[in-house]
Amino acid sequence: MTVRLDVAKVVYGAFMFPWWNRRAFVRALAIPLVSLATLTLSWYYAADFLPKFSNWVLCFVWAALFSVFAVTCHRLVLLDAASVASQHVPRWSWRETRFFYWLVGIWLICWGAGIAATTLILNLTIMAMGPPSDGLFSETQYLASVPAYYLFARLSPIFPATAIDRKVDLKWAWKLTQGNGWRLFVVVAVLPWLISQIVGLLYRGNATALETAILTFLGSALLAVEIAALSLSYRELTREEG
Repeated sequence: MTVRLDVAKVVYGAFMFPWWNRRAFVRALAIPLVSLATLTLSWYYAADFLPKFSNWVLCFVWAALFSVFAVTCHRLVLLDAASVASQHVPRWSWRETRFFYWLVGIWLICWGAGIAATTLILNLTIMAMGPPSDGLFSETQYLASVPAYYLFARLSPIFPATAIDRKVDLKWAWKLTQGNGWRLFVVVAVLPWLISQIVGLLYRGNATALETAILTFLGSALLAVEIAALSLSYRELTREEG
């Protein structure tokens, strides 16, 4: 029988679980969080002075740091938080390598799906309405992001599973999320978008370097909430697996 994911319960838990275990989260995530926020802030200020190819290098470095952060966060939620937090200094292992591979691989799959959806929508629109208007491409990208994020939602349980050393594949994730695709879409797409919009409201024009640093740190820290939401979703969907 398909488990019906309780999105409200997951979202509530995503905010409360890190708070209930705040000491463990602070100890375990302090170094990954500072590293991630520092890279994001440095990239923001140095972007105009860097060669274009360096953006790809920084993307991979950011993804690697995020992998350490995300794996730690998933393990804090799904395993014993105190035990996970006992390792203060993060390390790169085969676990993080596998997570990084899945992160890049699933991103490429969803990126390809987005390109295909954009092409299809543009062609159908041109056939129906003639030459496209100036703003059509931007609108098409927004529409095309829906199937791409839906695909990401269906495959997303691979990340928490990999973080706790389960060997899984795309077929397993697709079967596990059957009947819960749109609920997971809310968890992995709508929730992060809402959080980013709320943080974005705090930004102001001509912000000082200190304000920018604080908000960058806040935005990076809130990634823990988004990751915790996926962890809790995974736990609910795999409950019958024992």
